[in-house]
Amino acid sequence: MARILWLMGWFPLPPDKGVRIRLAQLLNTLAAHHRLTLVVLADPEAEVERYWAELAARCEAFYVFRRREFQPTRWRAVRGFFSSAPRWLVDVELPEVHVRVRQLCREQTFDLIIASELPSALYVRRLNSVPKILDDVESGLFLDQVRMARDPFRWARRMLMWWKYARFLRALSRDFTACTVVSEVEAQILQRAAPEARVAVIPNGIDLAHYQGIEAAPEPDTLIFTGAPTYWANRDALEFFAEAIWPEIQRRRPAARLWVTGRLPEGIALPHPPGWIYTGYLEDVRPCVARAWAMVAPLRFGGGTRLKILEAMALGTPVISTPKGAEGLVFREEGAVTIADRPRDFAQAVVDLLGDPDRRARQSRIAREAVQDYDWARLGERYLQLVERLIHEWDRMAARS
Repeated sequence: MARILWLMGWFPLPPDKGVRIRLAQLLNTLAAHHRLTLVVLADPEAEVERYWAELAARCEAFYVFRRREFQPTRWRAVRGFFSSAPRWLVDVELPEVHVRVRQLCREQTFDLIIASELPSALYVRRLNSVPKILDDVESGLFLDQVRMARDPFRWARRMLMWWKYARFLRALSRDFTACTVVSEVEAQILQRAAPEARVAVIPNGIDLAHYQGIEAAPEPDTLIFTGAPTYWANRDALEFFAEAIWPEIQRRRPAARLWVTGRLPEGIALPHPPGWIYTGYLEDVRPCVARAWAMVAPLRFGGGTRLKILEAMALGTPVISTPKGAEGLVFREEGAVTIADRPRDFAQAVVDLLGDPDRRARQSRIAREAVQDYDWARLGERYLQLVERLIHEWDRMAARS
């Protein structure tokens, strides 16, 4: 049983959004086999007190620091223009976390260090006495911003941002024994940016047992979008759907309605076309997804594995997505997710599905079968094997020297 020091960029409980789901599942997998010490950079939404005991039961010790959110006009962020690191990383770095990490490493010996999310890597990159994993490296989002730039000035600015990020990532990857990504697309981007990096693809997955027994009669003309509007890429998806796709759906299916779940951002206007309902945060989104006729994922930005799509599939709810929305998902069964690139094709796919109960039943069945490949019971074992292989390799090299 190894000792692992793990820095998390998010508070891992409850597993109610993509990044938390991955962290919670990894936590359960590793806690069953190894001794964990956690340093957690808690996000503003984190309910630390509520889940304190639940997290404590999974590890030997944990330390929580409130994460500093990036503010472009803050002096540290301005100074970041002259740093080799992206300025948002310069701005959010916390000296007190460095102090805690150094203290932990003086007090005990760890066999492995994991840094989940890029900001966490800042605190352990110079620790070279143990193997280290940089977990869930996401680079596609930066390239998406370059691709979607609407004018030459913005394109040049975002291209410079990508160049600086890629240069930093290349240097950072040399400080870690291995890097994990959640899709082959992300692996290719990382390998181009950092050719020397040792990259392992460990997709996100879901606990399929958690979705068994959630049954509901699908409600006609209901769609659902479960990406929290607090995330800017989800807001962009909602704006795109409202402007380019929803008018045609409503023209042909006047009774259609869209449920949008998740916390609402403060001080940010969201689209409110006729038929849209913002539910706010739901403690358990599964019954709502099961009742929807279909899920829509009209994303244009982002990377990783779309856990919300997998959740819908596990509940038998058909999914209609842009190629970007379903990026990273690979299924052996054809038709597991309906992919529509252009707005008119997306609207047509939605209208066709809303008007055909037999088609919905068929896609529901295919989705339930296809999602079996993303059961975390399988994927967690792959991560565990990576962790133990790196520890074994390091021990073997130390024995030779």
